[in-house]
Amino acid sequence: MQIDYPLVQPHGEIRRLLPDIFYIPGTAQLAPATAVNRNMAIVRCGDELVLVNPVRLRPAQEEKLEDLGHIRHAVRLGYFHGCDDLYYRDRFNLTFWCQPHSDYYPAPAADALVEEGGECPVPGGQFFEFTRGRHPEAALLVPGCGGLLLTCDALQYWTSWCGCNWCGRNLLRLAGFRQGMQVAPTWCRRMAPEGMDPVRWLRADFERLLELPFLHFIAAHGDFCPDNAHEEVAAAVDRRFARH
Repeated sequence: MQIDYPLVQPHGEIRRLLPDIFYIPGTAQLAPATAVNRNMAIVRCGDELVLVNPVRLRPAQEEKLEDLGHIRHAVRLGYFHGCDDLYYRDRFNLTFWCQPHSDYYPAPAADALVEEGGECPVPGGQFFEFTRGRHPEAALLVPGCGGLLLTCDALQYWTSWCGCNWCGRNLLRLAGFRQGMQVAPTWCRRMAPEGMDPVRWLRADFERLLELPFLHFIAAHGDFCPDNAHEEVAAAVDRRFARH
């Protein structure tokens, strides 16, 4: 059966962030004239690769991805992400991980569940779940080099608007995004139950997140934050919840 997978969106080349940690800066088309940045993180575990927040690549970059190792796992961390997950599942017959009910993009079905305290495709890694939101959202802590925190939409770190076109940049600004680390304002509004103050409702999850040990950070949107990410996240949480 012919499957019409979403087309490849513009993206950059594979970049190394840390030993055995890479990423691809890509884009997401939110509307016909509106594009924003979208990242795929790549964790190499021996000769195997774990793709986090998957982004489909052009054939030449896909070949370079395969040169890094065997593509064995793909992880969906955010409810509103996943348009390229089915392509990777079919193309590489990998193990696909997501949370229960993470079905904004219903395919593929999970081969393994993202669960806090459960199994993890990264040896020594651990999943964190945001438990108070309306929709599933998770983070992944990767050990080594002081710890790397991978998120999807909840936390984002922006140093530029690279990967966003004019409409995308202005849409983010109008939505309340600024440069630096931030608890994403649009994510908070989407995740709070109807009638609940999103700031009050979601605070406890971020306080739990700060118990994790990490120095580095990258999300599905924005830029890489090296070396002092825990302090940046703590300051962002304080700013978002200061008035409460």
